[in-house]
Amino acid sequence: MAMDALSGNSTLPDLGELKEVLNMQYLVRCLEWMYFHADDRHRSEEQANLFREMRYGRYPSERRHFPKCLSEGIPGAEKATIDSFRDLFYRAMYRLLIAGAVLAGAYLDPLFRAREEGNDGFLLRNGYVWYEDECWEKIAEIDDEERDRRDDADRAYVRKTAVYNYDVEDWSEIGEWKYGQYESIFGPFASWIVEDGRKRQRDEPRNSAGAEPNWAEASEDVGAVRELMLLMVAYDHFNGKLENGPRQSNPLGPEYMQNQDNRTVSIIRFGVFHVEQITMPSQLSDLKTDLLFAEFHPAFADSMGKWIPYQFDIWRTITEILEPAHRWQYNWWNRENPGPPPMMQLWHFALRKYLNLGFKYRTFWMPRRPDIWDCIWWKDVGRGEVFLNPDWAVVQKHQSGVISWDHEVS
Repeated sequence: MAMDALSGNSTLPDLGELKEVLNMQYLVRCLEWMYFHADDRHRSEEQANLFREMRYGRYPSERRHFPKCLSEGIPGAEKATIDSFRDLFYRAMYRLLIAGAVLAGAYLDPLFRAREEGNDGFLLRNGYVWYEDECWEKIAEIDDEERDRRDDADRAYVRKTAVYNYDVEDWSEIGEWKYGQYESIFGPFASWIVEDGRKRQRDEPRNSAGAEPNWAEASEDVGAVRELMLLMVAYDHFNGKLENGPRQSNPLGPEYMQNQDNRTVSIIRFGVFHVEQITMPSQLSDLKTDLLFAEFHPAFADSMGKWIPYQFDIWRTITEILEPAHRWQYNWWNRENPGPPPMMQLWHFALRKYLNLGFKYRTFWMPRRPDIWDCIWWKDVGRGEVFLNPDWAVVQKHQSGVISWDHEVS
């Protein structure tokens, strides 16, 4: 599938767009530098990551400089080079940036519906409440009872959007409806990733293990799974390297924000789906102790809440409305295996639809202390293993009637 099919006919970029492309390349360069050099390489409690509020300290540091990282005993990484790492890392990060833009509408659907239907209470209760008095002029019109009420009405309203039925079994009536909706939501982007991976595998077969894995129905499927795994790990690492200034305690950002030669780039970040401006230092060494600074795009600062960035907090909706029992930060005893959040439905759909696969048993299992080192997401994803071993994959054959990550397929 051609890339231009994702967004219509392509046109030649103007000078401003070319500058944005160069700044986007620099953003990925910053991420790579942080991967190898930053002191705070990967934070397990980052709000936009898979296991939000899973406060088990910090992930183990990602691998350090080449060739030292190759002595870490990562299976399949014996032939890795800095060039092979960059080929995988950069491609995955660029595609993640595309995914944020083309899939934002599917995740912001409740916002658009609420705006069209005049459901101001929903917008208030599921927005960024610490911005309410400043950025949403309608708040004065809502009484205290409506302001504080969060009940089944909000849950039912969110569930009208397919991606927020992520925890419904595929074989149920709602699950079948959801899966049908995914055809149009994820199909164009997912099929492009899968077909590109298959083509890469046909053109240049790569399998360090020397044999096809038992989950592959065809040799080219190995390449398709590789591209999906790269994208998934990129999602986790991308979000772990940003400081969400307006949503945390330091609106001024890191120290380098005072520099005069910083660079900025505008993105729609996958998983958060807001139009953001990322500020990057001209000296990469400034990122050794600081994270990249992300803020709501300044173009929306005077919108009084009429634009997307100020009005929908996806993670808050998940943790407080849809799954408080499994994802609430103070629920210490019932959140070891929360399963994938709605952002992971892209991979769930692509694996099942095009490859007859599901996630591997215990992919999303986070044990209690002190056994965190046994967790796939803690160790393998946390150190970015797939960037060094392109055959890494947390998949198994799809089996109807079971939740794959809770069931080991023999």
